[in-house]
Amino acid sequence: MLELPSGEANHVLKVLRGKNGDPVEVVDGAGRLFAARLCGGREAAVVEGLAAPDGARVEISLYQAVPKGGRMDLVVEKVTEVGATRIVPLLAERGIVNPREGKVWRWRRVAEAAARQSLRLSVPEVAEPVSFEDAASEVGEAGVLLHNAPDLKPVEAVVQSPASLFVGPEGGWGEGELRLAEEAGITFGGLGPYRLRSETAGIVAVARALAALESRVER
Repeated sequence: MLELPSGEANHVLKVLRGKNGDPVEVVDGAGRLFAARLCGGREAAVVEGLAAPDGARVEISLYQAVPKGGRMDLVVEKVTEVGATRIVPLLAERGIVNPREGKVWRWRRVAEAAARQSLRLSVPEVAEPVSFEDAASEVGEAGVLLHNAPDLKPVEAVVQSPASLFVGPEGGWGEGELRLAEEAGITFGGLGPYRLRSETAGIVAVARALAALESRVER
């Protein structure tokens, strides 16, 4: 017998109109997936264990300049669903958002909920905010900085696993950051001819990079 978290129970019972006996799939605290049936209240009876591969075990971190408003919530939710393994709020030179205390805790809760919703067996780490200089030094040649400069190769062509993707703020990267990236050995890559919003770029970059890396693993 498993007890559903209150938020998930509310979603299943009130939003999805789940009733006693309805089948559900649940992930327990140990990262195991089960077929179960609702038993009333927040309880679900386990029917059987299920095999659920958690992607191709590709490691990918997103260093995301924090967008304004609640858009970081969207980034965390969607890249968790796609399969990112680590999310790092990035303090960029032209960024206008410096996360207040409590924001990281909120983003971790968003990641947990998104992982459960997408039946991921693991929750990506949401790290404390870090400066671009420190991040570039830490990542080095494993990094790919997404940029709008002409003639850049697409992210699929330059990403390697384990990968770290850098997505800048709406105002773009500062000259000092571009210089630091070059000095650290970070590769520059593109997402196509269109200028994407920061939160859109983060989601698209993770999805495209993961698809490329997973296709190499499967060969």
